[in-house]
Amino acid sequence: MTSDNYEKLIERYIAGETSAEEDLQVEQYLRKNPADDSEILLSEKDEIGQRIRQKLLANTTRKPVRIGWWAAAAASVALLVGVFLYNAPKRTAYFPALSSLWTWNDDGEGFAVSNTSHKPQRLTLEDGSVVILQPNSRISYPEHFGERKRTVYLHGEAFFQVKRDVTKPFIVSTENLATQVLGTSFNVKSYDGAGSIEVQVATGRVSVYETSDKKTSSKNGFILTPNQKVVFDKESRKMELGIVKNPVAVKRAEAGTRFEFAEIPAAEVLALLEKTYGIDIVVEGDVLRNCLFTGDLNELPMFDQLDLICKAVNVEYERRGASLFISGEGCGN
Repeated sequence: MTSDNYEKLIERYIAGETSAEEDLQVEQYLRKNPADDSEILLSEKDEIGQRIRQKLLANTTRKPVRIGWWAAAAASVALLVGVFLYNAPKRTAYFPALSSLWTWNDDGEGFAVSNTSHKPQRLTLEDGSVVILQPNSRISYPEHFGERKRTVYLHGEAFFQVKRDVTKPFIVSTENLATQVLGTSFNVKSYDGAGSIEVQVATGRVSVYETSDKKTSSKNGFILTPNQKVVFDKESRKMELGIVKNPVAVKRAEAGTRFEFAEIPAAEVLALLEKTYGIDIVVEGDVLRNCLFTGDLNELPMFDQLDLICKAVNVEYERRGASLFISGEGCGN
């Protein structure tokens, strides 16, 4: 097949005008020539890009793709669009190769996007919420959210910055869990074939609960706050509450406040950490009596700060769920 004929076939394929035999011909070629992440020369970026997107959407209204999930199809469309744009004449600007598949989902009009690139992809939803979709991840959502809730479906990993709307909860549905918020930022990791699902909270409050047979259950779930996470084991169906690997400050330090201490009671230093990171720190008995701390904790991750404090006053910490317990010999009497 000549390049001119192949380009015409691609245009017809995108427009949904090809026969079943021609579809097979294109797909066989694509399987032998997988899409990559190269950049494509493109002039009139907005005009041509919009035309391609319209063709993709028009195609899917006639040929809906069932969300049974279709990573191969995503790569195919990425290459189709790439070849189409590359062969258009008089290219002057750069336009990244498309790595997402847009189609109608089974629940009505909506989109399904698969990130087949090697980099996170940013999506902005109708309500203004932002999704950072990680590689090898897929998300589907309606063209227009309903009046009572905003639901998206995730396979893989994504970070969500949700636009606040107290009248319309935002729900991320995964294989076994539902994560519900009004407006906040959080990360959900739920890959096919993985043994667990993980939700981490950056800001706000997040409700995470198990779903079974499309019916929600509030019995197995947690309310998470910043720097907390929950890990759901798919086999045992148990949830474990914990602390994220690298907690970040959830409360801005007051003007002039620094993490430099000179002969300050250790209990006061730990209280400042607790307030800054929003993590419960429980001290056993009076182990910190007579303990003073001197040191510079600026620019250090929270757990490094905690390590230095504990070593200085002869105690140790233990993670128990989303709390930290301090125990040990302390400084004596």
